[in-house]
Amino acid sequence: MSPWRKRARRVLPAIVSLGALSALLSQVDTRALVGALSWKIAAWLVPALLLYGAATLAIEALCLVLLVRPRSLDFGLWTAARLKCASYLLLSLHYALGVGALSVLLRRRTGLPLGESAGITVLIFAADVVAVFALASAGVAFLGLDLPAGWILLGLGAALVAGLALLRSPASLGPLEGLRQLSFFDALRRAQLSQLLALLCLRGLFSSCFVAVTGAAFLCFDLFPELPRLASGILVVAMVSALPIAVGGLGTSQAAFLYVFRGLAEPERLLAVSLVLTAGMIALRVGMGLAFAREYAREALSQLQDAT
Repeated sequence: MSPWRKRARRVLPAIVSLGALSALLSQVDTRALVGALSWKIAAWLVPALLLYGAATLAIEALCLVLLVRPRSLDFGLWTAARLKCASYLLLSLHYALGVGALSVLLRRRTGLPLGESAGITVLIFAADVVAVFALASAGVAFLGLDLPAGWILLGLGAALVAGLALLRSPASLGPLEGLRQLSFFDALRRAQLSQLLALLCLRGLFSSCFVAVTGAAFLCFDLFPELPRLASGILVVAMVSALPIAVGGLGTSQAAFLYVFRGLAEPERLLAVSLVLTAGMIALRVGMGLAFAREYAREALSQLQDAT
């Protein structure tokens, strides 16, 4: 990759975040936005974020151990948790960096091929998407939204499930058989059905934790969205924030948040909720990475730089 493309890949997410935030702030009353903030919010939200961080890190570690342990018996929960913390530091900068960091660290700690290590991280991401589509579809049904929206969610989720099932199928894929045999798909092919079901349950629990901490943020601002709207809406926002086009989803997630929860409160108050929650999430991830896995993050970043 050329030096220009490397610089562009690092700078563009920051430009997108700054541009999106600037556009949003230009459309709201900044005095009302600042007026919606108070120290009482931090007093209630910080403990909720810490509880969320502990619960989700445990879930992340369990997911990694679930998929890695059959291939590396000495891979434990504490190691898995520290590797995930290391990826949080780079994930805060760019989603692809976080995924790449976790793949590199898994390879170095387990001895698995890089393709298989990357396959494990992508399989966890795929399980996330399936869980999010399922929960969001349920939310759409509860909310009684228009039928096309529900069918789109169900269709995308069904297509993903069908694709994963096809990759696990013993039937020949013809010209695509060579693609399925790549080490990238080893984790999916080797995982037992019980492992995949357990992974889906864990990722569903992870999504539920995210809904819960978002609900806590709303409560801090004296807002009380209905549970179906909260669950379906915040999962849509989570999918937007996961797009690797902004720094930690900053800017893009706020735009999605204002759209999904429009009408619940004035835009300034909704934007305050989203900004506080996003800032809290980024601070939580960076803090966990610095506290538990700085050396792993440096190692992963060095490996990624050498590879590119």
